[in-house]
Amino acid sequence: MLNRTTPPEKADEFWKNFKTYLLQNQNEKTAYDTFSYARRYAHVLAETNAQELLQLSDDKRKHAMKALAALSKFMGCYDMWEMLKERHQLKWSNSDGLEAFHAIINNDANYKVMMEWLKDACSKIPASYANMLLYDTLTGLRPGEAIMSIYYVQNELDNYLKKESMVLEHYRFKSDFIRRTKKAYISTVDDSIINVARKAGIHSYTALRMVLEERGLAMHMGYCRKIFSTHLRMSGIESELIDLLQGRTPSTIFARHYFRPDFPDEIKRIRSILSRLQETILGY
Repeated sequence: MLNRTTPPEKADEFWKNFKTYLLQNQNEKTAYDTFSYARRYAHVLAETNAQELLQLSDDKRKHAMKALAALSKFMGCYDMWEMLKERHQLKWSNSDGLEAFHAIINNDANYKVMMEWLKDACSKIPASYANMLLYDTLTGLRPGEAIMSIYYVQNELDNYLKKESMVLEHYRFKSDFIRRTKKAYISTVDDSIINVARKAGIHSYTALRMVLEERGLAMHMGYCRKIFSTHLRMSGIESELIDLLQGRTPSTIFARHYFRPDFPDEIKRIRSILSRLQETILGY
């Protein structure tokens, strides 16, 4: 097992192989995050002590636990990781909602701050990269999903776009959009959004991050999805519809059994709101 006495050359080879393993099983962004957290907390497995994970925020603990689960599977010691979770009563999140409360009122990443970052980034990076961010914001997809969606718009549009309703049907490409824990079903678009995708480059998440960092900007592609959902909700769109557009399965009894909106009319309404959002971002 990898530990702190492992020779550097063997450690380097181990982490290289682990990164390859992640890239074979996860999209690039997820693999990058998993690798980073796994390196930071690998000593938890080596020392069989997960006490420090209890001191992390819900979000960081969730990422660390997912990374350690992947690392333990790669190392063949997943049973030990399960034992550590039970011993320290590790949970994915606390039930008191305090983290969600702080996230909502946090002024460091509110709607205004996120929009300012997006506008600044789009004005400073090459157009092919800026259009990636714009497209991600107008579809509300996760970063990896947005990159994959751009590829399909440019290469498989006839099999991807339902023209009569102007809806991109992500579910047609299950291996890319219908994953075990993260899913994307549909996105509503118009000709303008399709043109944004056509002008966007099919760049990797890492390439976009490097372009931003070269210009002194942090990588906050995750803001795009948050801007989409926040803008729609502030414009009066029901949470259940936003969840559907962002690939979240309804969890309430109301949503599952009673909520039956006039979907075509709601899609038109959402499309109009997104058009105004695009104008705001571009400064029209």
